[in-house]
Amino acid sequence: MMEPRAWHDELSRKQALGILAVLEQCEEARGGKAFKEAMVCAISTHFGVRDVTFFHGRTYAEIFDDPAPVLTGAAAPLLTAYRDRWQDKDVFALPRSRRVLSSCGFATLDELPKLPSPQHSYVVDYLRPNDIGTASAIHLPLADGQALVGMFDKVRSWDRSDLIAMRVLARHLRSRTATIAITEESVDPLGNLTRRQLDVAELVGHGLSNAEIAERLSLSELSIKKYISRIFDVTGHRNRSELAIAVLRRDRKSHAQHRDHEADAGV
Repeated sequence: MMEPRAWHDELSRKQALGILAVLEQCEEARGGKAFKEAMVCAISTHFGVRDVTFFHGRTYAEIFDDPAPVLTGAAAPLLTAYRDRWQDKDVFALPRSRRVLSSCGFATLDELPKLPSPQHSYVVDYLRPNDIGTASAIHLPLADGQALVGMFDKVRSWDRSDLIAMRVLARHLRSRTATIAITEESVDPLGNLTRRQLDVAELVGHGLSNAEIAERLSLSELSIKKYISRIFDVTGHRNRSELAIAVLRRDRKSHAQHRDHEADAGV
């Protein structure tokens, strides 16, 4: 009996190199508008997708309200019509689309059969008349919300290796984007913390428990709980996970600035 092939055996050399190239551009872009544009360009270039879009929102539902999405090709001139008539009928806004995308990170239109009437109209009366026969999307969790990278073509057949490649790409992208912010923020959300509060926040970000933080800082666990409660009040973060992501973002930005400084100094 033949053993099933590992996912990396299913991919062509071009697909594997495409995944690496997109991940590399993700690392280089860091965040903001540059990240949106880098993702759109990289996926279009390395996976041969005709039209790519990038929508970002604070929550999944708000993704489709993005006031400044990045759109390419045939999708770009359709934004006004999308806003006026089709936004609330987007197939990827459906609860079951959200479940698939949130679970595995990638979904195609073909995986969403028996669409409700409004979404069926979206496909038949909006996409197809505008030379868009196929649609798919990657879902990305971000430090400041969530995003969908949409992929559209006149005709595209997603074979088994294509689907594996996009799901592998989505999985690796999603592991990297949790510390990336799209919104341009000039204010550090941790900037108003006291030195001691920042010490506590950084230890939370490094995964230490309250007991471990208390031992490290020679304080009681009750004091640490009070510090963390105050940190939430100051930063607006709702839980330890959000705080940890903010700490990781701050560390990432600090390291990037340090590298830039060394490059400018010719080190």
